[in-house]
Amino acid sequence: MAEEEQKVSKLANLKQNKMILFIIIGVVTLLLIILIIVGILIFSSGEESQDENQPAQNSASKSSIANPNSSLLSVGPMYPLDQFIVNLVSTGGGKRYLKTAIALEMSIAKMQSELDSKVNILRDTIITILASKTFEEIQTTRGKQKLKEEILARINEFLVDGRISNIFFTEFVVQ
Repeated sequence: MAEEEQKVSKLANLKQNKMILFIIIGVVTLLLIILIIVGILIFSSGEESQDENQPAQNSASKSSIANPNSSLLSVGPMYPLDQFIVNLVSTGGGKRYLKTAIALEMSIAKMQSELDSKVNILRDTIITILASKTFEEIQTTRGKQKLKEEILARINEFLVDGRISNIFFTEFVVQ
């Protein structure tokens, strides 16, 4: 009788140990799944949230901004602008300036006359945008990309004949 009670208690302990083991394995598996989901959300949400904050643009210019190399095989007519030299907003006491040259990619060649007549408005808009930036904002590749997006959106607001589909910095020096 004592042997049977010992076997029963050992069997109960074994079942209890298996139950604990299964619980531990389940919790670890659940934590791994949660970590994978969080990792995917962190790495994929960065680009999506930035795109959601941008103003609505036509699909051609949005794809060229999102991936500048996507439409480089079929670049449209270009409209080069003279060089820009602006003081950057100073955050650390030192004075910095930006020297840049920009070329605008036009959606259609007929825009040339409209851009010629609005060149002063274009330059003023671009100077205003450039002068509002700090060195920290434009020193990274992502910062330059955001600057392109902002310039593109502002310029396209007052164009009638067509759209600027991309912006190219042909010179970019910060000192």
